[in-house]
Amino acid sequence: MIDPEATQRFMSAPWLGEVDSESKRAILAALAESRAASGAILLAQDQPNDHLSFLIEGTAQIDRTFANGRREVITTITAPSVFGTTSFFRPDPPSVAVRATSDVWFLTLNHPEHESLRRDNPRAAEALAVAILRALSERFDLMDRLLTDYFTRHRNEPARTSEWAGFRARLFDEGGA
Repeated sequence: MIDPEATQRFMSAPWLGEVDSESKRAILAALAESRAASGAILLAQDQPNDHLSFLIEGTAQIDRTFANGRREVITTITAPSVFGTTSFFRPDPPSVAVRATSDVWFLTLNHPEHESLRRDNPRAAEALAVAILRALSERFDLMDRLLTDYFTRHRNEPARTSEWAGFRARLFDEGGA
C-alpha cells in the first residue's frame, strides 16, 4: 500500500495532468514506493533498466561517465519528475546514470507490473504511455529551443549552426519520423 501523501503527490503531478482519475489509480496500483539516501544510484548507466520512476520528493542528478572515466553532469531534476523513460521502453541500457543528490522518495513501475497493467487495464497503460511521450516531447522541444537560442547568439560560428541544422535533419531521416 502506498502512503497517502505519496498518492496525493503522484495524483497531482504534472506528467499525468491530462490523465483521468481512474487511470491514475490503476497506474498507482502498479507502482512500488521507495526511498533512498543522498548519493544512491537510482538508475545505473549501461546496465539493463527494468523500471520507470516518478520522483515525488528530493533531487537527483543525471550524469554520464565516459570510457576514459570523465564524468559529465547533464542536469539536476527536482520532484516532481519522471526518469528512466527512454531506457524503460526500449531494450538498450541507459546512456546516463541518475543519482540522488538529496534523500529522495519515488514511485517505481517495474516491467512485470507494466505488462500486467497493459493486459488488465489497457486504457491506463495507454494513458501512461501518452503521458511519458508528452514528457519526452517537451524535453526534446526544450533541447531544440535551447540549442537554437545558443546558435542564434553565436552567429559568428556558422559551422556550428550548420552542424546543428544537419543534426536536426538526421534525427528525422534516421529516426523514421
